[in-house]
Amino acid sequence: MLEPQSRAALTEQLKPPTGFELVHAVGTTFTLDLATALAVPLSFASHRLSVQDDTLGVLDAIRRAADRIDIFAQAGEISMGARSDLVAFLEPMIHPVAVRRGLFHPKVWFLEYTNGTAIEYRFICASRNLTADRSWDAVVRLDGKPGDSEATNRPLVDLLRYLPALAVQDLEDERRARIDALAERWRTIAWERPDPMRSIAFHALGIPGSQMPDVRGQRSLIMSPFLSDDGLAMLRRGIRSETHVVSRAESMDRLKPPSLKAVLHVLDDAATYSGDDDDSPFVPPGERLSGLHAKAIVVDRKDGAHVFLGSANATAAAWQLNVEVMVEMVGSVPQVGVNATLEALGDLVEEYQTEGGAQPDPQEEIDRRLEALVRGLARTRFSVRVIPAGPFALRVWADEPIVVSDDLTLRWHLLTRPDVGGMHLEGTEPAEATVHSIPLADITPFIVLAVRDALGNERRTIVVARLLDDVADRRDAVIARQLTDRAAFIRLLTLLLELSGASILSSAGGGGAGFFGDRDAVGTGLFEALVRAVGDGHRGLADARRIIDYVRAHDEKAVLPDGFDELWSQVWQAHLELTEAAS
Repeated sequence: MLEPQSRAALTEQLKPPTGFELVHAVGTTFTLDLATALAVPLSFASHRLSVQDDTLGVLDAIRRAADRIDIFAQAGEISMGARSDLVAFLEPMIHPVAVRRGLFHPKVWFLEYTNGTAIEYRFICASRNLTADRSWDAVVRLDGKPGDSEATNRPLVDLLRYLPALAVQDLEDERRARIDALAERWRTIAWERPDPMRSIAFHALGIPGSQMPDVRGQRSLIMSPFLSDDGLAMLRRGIRSETHVVSRAESMDRLKPPSLKAVLHVLDDAATYSGDDDDSPFVPPGERLSGLHAKAIVVDRKDGAHVFLGSANATAAAWQLNVEVMVEMVGSVPQVGVNATLEALGDLVEEYQTEGGAQPDPQEEIDRRLEALVRGLARTRFSVRVIPAGPFALRVWADEPIVVSDDLTLRWHLLTRPDVGGMHLEGTEPAEATVHSIPLADITPFIVLAVRDALGNERRTIVVARLLDDVADRRDAVIARQLTDRAAFIRLLTLLLELSGASILSSAGGGGAGFFGDRDAVGTGLFEALVRAVGDGHRGLADARRIIDYVRAHDEKAVLPDGFDELWSQVWQAHLELTEAAS
């Protein structure tokens, strides 16, 4: 945002350096859209895909990365965009969190990559949530290597270690240990400083031991979509001359007149961007960026311009209650100070006049009440137990009593089955409900809660329940449901064999359809591709067998090409023999 002509998609910022692959990624967000979250594993995939392009390709990328990604999001702020079976593979990596006071509001990524010998790190601090929102946002990307900068990184280390304790559901011991190990390695990372900055500091607010950063100086610029009178007073208290405020018109209109003693700015109509060359799922091609969501503070001091970028709005709650992260960088006043920043924004902003004192829309008060209530409900631990019952039944319950006021109704349903649920779970005693005839692929820990008032206003969220007695091949059933024909089966086999460096397409010398169009192709091109995947340690071939066995067992052989059974039995026997010989 401070360089408005330099625009980048979040997926590009997550992408590993050339020749590297992901070791571990930990992300945080306030609001989370599960459909948008599907794009995150694609950032780490070895081949370029988009969510819209290839269901099986997306599935494969998520499956490979599921045990290396953890995403923490505010409980009560999780939603679902376009429905997709693939969210089943996000289950292990999504962790709703709740804080005792305030909100969980940081938008950061802790990233570790390797090329087999070297380790590289990346830290991303943004104002963007993990949703499809198309507002103007700001992002800081820092790349680093192992070093000795322990004091600098202490706030980030403390935040990493604090995250599992905030989770509504207990994290698996293995995931908790992995995050703790990443925090230990994070202690000594040395960061490359972005030009022209000469120093970097981190501020993790709202966690034990955190402190308010020093925002005193000669003049300041405050960029924030949301404002409060007490927040502005706090941020301006140590400013000796003028303050510039860049915000939304409606936020400034509601300020009290004393808070308006600043130079006010809003985004101009020019601040819309048609991203025709942007193939990121976060900003679809041809869509326009509009509205301000970036958060920044620029303070001119004698020792330079201090630039704070991150998640904190100009409200007292953000700086005194919420969990937030801000990166502080220091550069020269002429290059990155208040005037330089306003010049960089140029025609994107224009001055704004208001008398303030406007009253909020009554509907907003209703919405806020429902939002707070839903966030409170989402702090409750829910459980789902799988009951084998032909096909399956699910017993759903809250681990503690749920009480809502008489003017509200609470309903629920499975994310995978909007038609299944609806029974009340609230009451002064823990309640439970049982739903029947659930196909294996529809078993899910994702439960949608919907609260509605007497006027018909409704607020929904998704909670992640504890799933008990899960079925081992449940996700195989999700995969099998995507295999609608032989072409889809070929595509999936291609992706699985790529894990072993063997490609059906390359061995065939052309499109996949030709393999199974005649018997000879099955015996030559495909056979050669499968043979290259034979041997010890090739996960792709083992994964292929698991899916093939599932398809056979559930009488879905129509997707298997003619002659495939005979070919597969030969390949798998050779794989077993070579594996045994190698051991």
